[in-house]
Amino acid sequence: MSTTSSRAADRAYIAEIDSQISSLKESIQVLEGKKLRAQERLNSYAYPVLKLPNEIVSEIFIQFLPVYPFPPPMLGPLSPTFLSHICRRWREVALSTPMLWRAVSLPDCDQYVVRPQLELWMSRSGCLPLSIDMEEIENTLDESCLELLALHCARWEYVTLDVYSESEVLIIQDPMPLLRQFEIRVQTPCLAPRRRALRFCEVPRLRSVTLWDGISHPIDLFPWSQLTSLTSIHSPIENTAILQLAVNLVHCHLMLRPGEIPPSNVRLRSLESLVLAQMWDDDDAVTHYLETMITPSLRTLEVPEVFLQPSPIDTLRLFISKSGCRLQGLCITGQVRSEAVYRDALSSSIPQLSFDRALSDYDTYSEKLARRKYTVL
Repeated sequence: MSTTSSRAADRAYIAEIDSQISSLKESIQVLEGKKLRAQERLNSYAYPVLKLPNEIVSEIFIQFLPVYPFPPPMLGPLSPTFLSHICRRWREVALSTPMLWRAVSLPDCDQYVVRPQLELWMSRSGCLPLSIDMEEIENTLDESCLELLALHCARWEYVTLDVYSESEVLIIQDPMPLLRQFEIRVQTPCLAPRRRALRFCEVPRLRSVTLWDGISHPIDLFPWSQLTSLTSIHSPIENTAILQLAVNLVHCHLMLRPGEIPPSNVRLRSLESLVLAQMWDDDDAVTHYLETMITPSLRTLEVPEVFLQPSPIDTLRLFISKSGCRLQGLCITGQVRSEAVYRDALSSSIPQLSFDRALSDYDTYSEKLARRKYTVL
């Protein structure tokens, strides 16, 4: 039963509780202030990189990638796309830095995966020159992706393409004023007459070409005389026909398929390095092909021993004498019968004499081409 004294006691009790609540609120406010200051210190010390100017962050991102023209992967941890997923601010920096997107390595993925990424890549690269590679040269590029890349061919600078047929090559016949290095492989040669010539004419800066077999009648494909570096995988007759036009080569790598040896000599006055290789280990050796070349400026030679048969030492001496060159380095590849014979006969006249059993077949030669890409222009 409520009485005057009990009501007075309840009012006093409520007043006491209000006083405690007020005191606790003040304590909470003090604690919240301390928490805010501690968080400010934590943000300041834990994430100083976010205070860097955008220009510095952009330069850090550029250094994160392979040096141009070597391309990063389109997807994965070493891709520019990965940088755009770290935080919102870094995404803005990555997407506004065209230099991050000027080189790309196309993966072996379905076109529905690659094409959307490729469209973004091309738009983000702005107006910069492009370096386009393929993770595996034997992964044929989808025609729709090739058509997309062709829209930007005026910006191509370093390009590696593997296409299904010669008809697809016609898609990329527009002028390419910046193109310096070009590698192309066609899986299916054209057997029917072409509706127009297959030719890259307006490529004034082109200096290096890697041409895989697969294109019929490659003689008219490039302005060969302006090249300084050539890698070619063809028969001896086709290679010789090309070399007769590529008179200014400095570096030449030939992988030879079995075939008839052309009777005419090829004179390459500026050639400094020459690599010969065999298509397959079980192919008939292309002997006597070295004897068809005259290279007065040659400094380094790499050749399978089977190409030098039946008398390797005599073949080498005849070639050197006929060319009038002074070899500084000679590498004999494949199954060498006796290294001591070469050392006894040639070490006094050739300063660097070496042997490599791993560079005589197609697979290891393909790996070698991949390693030397972008190093010779």
